[in-house]
Amino acid sequence: MKRVIASALLLCSLTGCFRMSVRSGATPTGPENEDTSVSFVYGLTTANSVAPECASGFSRVDVYWPWWGPFVYGLTAGIVAPLKTEYVCAETTR
Repeated sequence: MKRVIASALLLCSLTGCFRMSVRSGATPTGPENEDTSVSFVYGLTTANSVAPECASGFSRVDVYWPWWGPFVYGLTAGIVAPLKTEYVCAETTR
């Protein structure tokens, strides 16, 4: 039983972290928006975030694992990995 617990803790500690940031240089406008989605099968597939309120594009986008992400990843043996997306819309240019 001790080996199983030690193996599970080791597996959870080896999940690493994921973060992606994009800065477009456009002037930000409006509040920061959030979206939670999942990645399946060890990251082979991902979900798309749709933001119809950002007609002029994005000023900033950050995609990362939430703090509880490694626990879900470990419990599902890598099948499901939650992702959190934060974005700010770009100002409309004319």
